[in-house]
Amino acid sequence: MSSALSNRTGGQIPAVLGSFIIGIIVLGPILWAFATSFKTEVEAVVVPPTIWPNSPTLENYTKVLQDAAFLTDLWNSVAYSVGAVIIALLVGIPAGYAAARFSFKGKRALMLTVLATSMVPGVALLVPTYYLLETVGLLNSGVVVTIILSARIIPQTVWFIANFVEAVPIEIEDSAMIDGASRFQIIWSLILPLIRPGIAAVATIGIVTTWNDYITVAVFAPEVAKRTLQVALVNQVFDAVGISWSYMMAFVMVASSPVIFMFGFVQKWFISGLTAGAVKG
Repeated sequence: MSSALSNRTGGQIPAVLGSFIIGIIVLGPILWAFATSFKTEVEAVVVPPTIWPNSPTLENYTKVLQDAAFLTDLWNSVAYSVGAVIIALLVGIPAGYAAARFSFKGKRALMLTVLATSMVPGVALLVPTYYLLETVGLLNSGVVVTIILSARIIPQTVWFIANFVEAVPIEIEDSAMIDGASRFQIIWSLILPLIRPGIAAVATIGIVTTWNDYITVAVFAPEVAKRTLQVALVNQVFDAVGISWSYMMAFVMVASSPVIFMFGFVQKWFISGLTAGAVKG
């Protein structure tokens, strides 16, 4: 028995080492950015570099939060992301439910078409979409940007919701129908509470995807008043004055914090939601 336990422990060592190495690769740049955000600009570019600042300062964070355009950029990021996810759920929940529960001619072809639309690179649609919006005078429209962002996450939302609904036993709905419940009542009062973790997972993925989107806002809403935190961050790289690395790292930390806090808040639902659709019956 001790030999078997020893072999099992020895077999876990490569996995542990691999996880440790991956953790360093992933967390290393984040920790470096975090440390740099507390440095002065002189210390941020000193050679050889220092791992942690000798005299940590909050000056960079103060500059970020006192920037007149920061709150506007933050509001735009929140509005676009939350709005896109709401639209995607309003479309994806009924569509996913229909795909899971109804049988109709051409259903498989339709679902594959929906899936195929998510495989089209967004860059390939930039030029025709730009000319269309410019022609009808809808450039720099926050509503249009939100709709475009939602269109990019709707296909995956439909497929995820369909899988989550399929994991709910059909007998539960049959019993509700016998009791006189309508289809809307079944979806609202029965299905939605049961697939709540799945909805949380889909919403989390959607917000992270839209929050990190740069090209859509940069192309279709070039006005400064319509830009997001991501666009503002990239614009600093092209600033004629030069790059302040300590300030930029503080900006990165602040811009990333809303998504990090949100993920920490819904982590339990997110994990259970990702695994819920994998088990049927």
